[in-house]
Amino acid sequence: MSKLEPPIRAPSSPEDFAAFVKSHCIGLTGGIATGKTTVANMLRKKGYVVIDADQIARQIVEPGEPALDAIIQHFGPDVLLADRPHNRLELDREKLRKIIMAKASERKSLEAITHPAIHQKFKQIVDNSGFFGLNQIFFYEASLIFEIGRAALFLKTWATFCSPKNQLERLKARSNLSDAEAEVLIASQIPAVAKAKMATVSIDTDVSIDALQSKIDSLISDL
Repeated sequence: MSKLEPPIRAPSSPEDFAAFVKSHCIGLTGGIATGKTTVANMLRKKGYVVIDADQIARQIVEPGEPALDAIIQHFGPDVLLADRPHNRLELDREKLRKIIMAKASERKSLEAITHPAIHQKFKQIVDNSGFFGLNQIFFYEASLIFEIGRAALFLKTWATFCSPKNQLERLKARSNLSDAEAEVLIASQIPAVAKAKMATVSIDTDVSIDALQSKIDSLISDL
């Protein structure tokens, strides 16, 4: 399958976009640090396009983006990195992360700004992908598909999960967090096992890499 390359084309209508995603896109989700990215990379190696919501989330807060302006307006200029060259406004992600971890209402305020912007960027990427008119399955990797009520947008949902103990240890090791910080992040999402039960397909990542690859190979053979 080809990589995303942006041909020149008219943007789809919201209705056409929704219908296309519903018929061709699988939502790949799961609890934080449960192996979702590992599965995404396996899919990419098999030739599938996987659009990464985390990457989009970084793009929509780059200097000059409307979402960054909205974040500054709500949270104030203290969430910007200091001493940027040429007065370049850049988000201090660590400072913002601490704010939203300390106060759930501020997390919701941030999500109210970023989620619509992420969805719009997702639409733009799909519009530029060259997928329309092709019978080609692709994936959208995102942590909060169930939390924000968007599971119904997709053809299917696949959700990764692992034991709570392994999830905590993976997150601490990956992000250099304390137990308390990691637990706050995990608690901000629907529990991984519950997400797996809500999904069309559940993927247990408490297995060897070979066993996980075999599971993914089996799943894609049915697409």
